[in-house]
Amino acid sequence: MMKTLISKKAVKWAATLCLVVSFPALVVAEGDADKVGSVAFKFLNIQSDARTAALGGLSAQGAGASALFSNPAGIAGSSMGISAGVNQWLVETNITNIGFVMPMAGGTVGLSLVSVDYGETMRSGWSGDADQGTMNLFPNLGDAWKASDTSLQLSYAVGMSDKFSIGGTVKMITQDIDGESISGTAYDVGMQFNTGYNGIRMGATISNFGPDVQPVDIPDGSSYEEFPSMSLPMTFNFGIVAQAFGDDNMGLVAGLNVAKYADMAQEITLNGEFSVAGLAKIRGSYNLNNPQFPVSFGAGISLAGIDVGLAMSSHNVLGSATRITLGYSF
Repeated sequence: MMKTLISKKAVKWAATLCLVVSFPALVVAEGDADKVGSVAFKFLNIQSDARTAALGGLSAQGAGASALFSNPAGIAGSSMGISAGVNQWLVETNITNIGFVMPMAGGTVGLSLVSVDYGETMRSGWSGDADQGTMNLFPNLGDAWKASDTSLQLSYAVGMSDKFSIGGTVKMITQDIDGESISGTAYDVGMQFNTGYNGIRMGATISNFGPDVQPVDIPDGSSYEEFPSMSLPMTFNFGIVAQAFGDDNMGLVAGLNVAKYADMAQEITLNGEFSVAGLAKIRGSYNLNNPQFPVSFGAGISLAGIDVGLAMSSHNVLGSATRITLGYSF
């Protein structure tokens, strides 16, 4: 009897918390075009995991080590596992990620790393006399500069019941541009709730919140007075999925993901994941609000504890981004 009461209370709290956390993401907001470029560490909003990218978000169904990059609550109850991936992002940018999870301390602990390499860019500059109108632009001064971003992340999640789990992540983030670097700390909080009815699952996250980041001082000793600090790219995500037909062996799981960014308009993405013989997955999503990345699709194979995922996201101007992820559960 006592166990039944605890279970009912856990389900009630789970539903309430999901609604509370997801409410900001469900509020229909106008575009925040005036805030573009106002946040630091924007790379934190890039979906680096193949399955996450193919489905346009994994708030509700992220699981295992790959959930470290979407919703930390998804690692709750996981066995020891690892996930690693490469992302050929836009304009010759490469992103790599690796994550490891294991049961520990009454829950599940995860350690992950996201690294972004923007490659080399040739240094350019102006030369001449501005008063005499002889200024000329030199696009290639003979040397190049580099830029990179890194996020080292520690996560912990626990199942409050067989239906409800919560998790959190602490991120140590750094950015380096031509030898000048800034750093900061960001946090994620997430939860997942399995209703137990028709495969309906809900998930919500608040990602990348924390103290503002101080800008780099200019070499001459001055600072960017008009931008004394920059905010982190805080994001609200809410997802809901259900078994549209069939089952885990052969069937379709469909749903939607709602994302609200600090510096961009709200996005609503429809997604679907079709299982074939319990081994292969065919995935796709359509973003209703983002004309730059309207369509993503991918596939995955799971066999003997090994998971391989591939995803492609189309960009209306810059081509497409390709992600490959490899995972293993011990």
